[in-house]
Amino acid sequence: MNNYRFQIKILIKRLLICYLIYFLCRLIFYTANRSAFSSVGFGSFLADCFYGLRFDTFSIFVSNSLFILLSILPLGLFYKTGYQKILKIIFVLTNTVFIAFNCIDVGYFPFTKKRSGADLFHQLGGQTDIGKLLPQFAKDFWWIILLFILMIVLIVWSYNKIKIQKRSDEMHSFKQGIFIWLIFLFSGGLVVLGIRGGLQRIPVDIVDAGGMVNPVEVPIILNTPFTLIKSTGKQSLAELNFYDEITLKEKFDPIHHFANGQFIKQNVVVLILESFSKEYTALGKTVSYTPFFDSLMKHSLVFTNGYSNGSKSIEGIPAILSSLPSLMENPVINSPYSNNFQTSFPTILNAEGYTSAFFHGGINGTMNFDAYAKLAGYDLYFGKNEYGNDADFDGFWGIWDEPFLQYSIKQMNAFKQPFHSSIFTLSSHHPYLIPEKYKGKFSKGHLENSESIGYADFSLNQFFNEAKKTNWYNNTLFILCADHCSISEHNYYSSTVGLKSIPILFFKPDNSLARTNDSSFSQIDILPSALNLMGYNKPFFAFGQSYLKKQNNNCYFYSSGINFAVCDTMLFCYKGTDLNSVNNLKRDSLQKINVLKKYPDAEKLNIEQYRAFMQTYNHALIWNGGVYSKGGKKQD
Repeated sequence: MNNYRFQIKILIKRLLICYLIYFLCRLIFYTANRSAFSSVGFGSFLADCFYGLRFDTFSIFVSNSLFILLSILPLGLFYKTGYQKILKIIFVLTNTVFIAFNCIDVGYFPFTKKRSGADLFHQLGGQTDIGKLLPQFAKDFWWIILLFILMIVLIVWSYNKIKIQKRSDEMHSFKQGIFIWLIFLFSGGLVVLGIRGGLQRIPVDIVDAGGMVNPVEVPIILNTPFTLIKSTGKQSLAELNFYDEITLKEKFDPIHHFANGQFIKQNVVVLILESFSKEYTALGKTVSYTPFFDSLMKHSLVFTNGYSNGSKSIEGIPAILSSLPSLMENPVINSPYSNNFQTSFPTILNAEGYTSAFFHGGINGTMNFDAYAKLAGYDLYFGKNEYGNDADFDGFWGIWDEPFLQYSIKQMNAFKQPFHSSIFTLSSHHPYLIPEKYKGKFSKGHLENSESIGYADFSLNQFFNEAKKTNWYNNTLFILCADHCSISEHNYYSSTVGLKSIPILFFKPDNSLARTNDSSFSQIDILPSALNLMGYNKPFFAFGQSYLKKQNNNCYFYSSGINFAVCDTMLFCYKGTDLNSVNNLKRDSLQKINVLKKYPDAEKLNIEQYRAFMQTYNHALIWNGGVYSKGGKKQD
């Protein structure tokens, strides 16, 4: 009996090592990404560590489930030397793997601003030349690798310090044997309870973190093994039924029909700028690194409160080109709905006689962009392979922006008009390199990516200089938009809303669009707004709204189990379908003060709008039917 009690005591001590390591991982994560948590003091951090124990327990118990089972089996093997060696190997190996994911997010978080989910594997799997990137990542984040190694050393050292004293075999009575097995079952029950996250009806999930703390603190209380496990295989959406069909259509109608328009078949060129935060432009009102982009804004329709609907390229591209946000843990492209029909620029414009092409200088297969382009209906795809000159390869992602943008113009010169092209840049992506001949030409600033932003802006300038010489330039609607935000040291641009603030502009060479629009406007609003401006007069399906005919100003995005709705000066945060917190952005730009229930009328209206949108969104993705697409015809 004493032997078994000692056995349980040893297990508890060993598991406490895991809790210590998870605390250290959280401390490193918080410290390394301090700029993203400027509103979170150390006292609040310690409180978050306490809340995080619930999620740590899940990850520790799941990752160590085999180790725990073998450690509590009352079979007398526990004190055997060989058995202990097996336990040590299992403990060290399993925790090494799971701690590695926590360490990865220390460096990856600045790019996504959320804990990684199962889409991390899609990101790695979609990068066909990851081997060339790993050395650069190792160079940039060597200190994370060092800390990871030190934590593994700490695990082994701590494990070895917990000594197993050789104990004599114990004889126990039948009653004692029953009691031992009851302890075994009770211990197993505690493990199950820890994995469930408590006695509540539904096991703990990512969304529960949002109900405990301010949204900006959610990544702190979560851990990456938890979000990886919970997002794996859980991509399906639930059917929602808040409103009947008639009421639903009154509150949100995804079918747009600008019946009085006169369709003018002009070319449409969408320039998607990699990691091009609003902060880096004159709109950010800090320090601008984009002189050409700023000059172009003076002649464009500029949305001063533009937002991305995601935090990664594979979320931003469908939002921009297909008016399709990813309001779930994994991007739509990597979900069960990836093969759904998409209403997009090419599906609509191809039916009107357009030629459509997707340009991305990256390695073919990167992030599955070529697969997306095909699903979205693009006739042509131009990547690194089609470019065919490795002399302009940056050594990591693909072809430098300047030559690839010039290449795009040459290809478009051969297209029959009208045509639609989407061009996605890449040079402003980490590791933020620029061609050797331009070193020292662009402002370095305080951020490591400032030179690459300057180079991307310079490449954009060269693109327009060359485009002006073509016979299609004057008959073209240009749309410029970032795919998502990037690193920042500014408190606002590190906040929940600031992390989604991007520049969006529409430009026509005759300057006929030159004005500003201050209403909230997101990537999914680009497609319907462009079609409205072009006079397209057939019905079509889109989750976004034309800025000329908006039903409301909500901009939706998802992060760490929470859905957000930015509506001009208000931020509404939803846990599932229930309103969880509200921030007044005009009075509280850093979103520190929850004013839930202070604006009952605005809250009531936004809840209705949000639920109608989510009911429509889930239903459309689940059933993949009833959308208008080719030539304004309804698809069954």
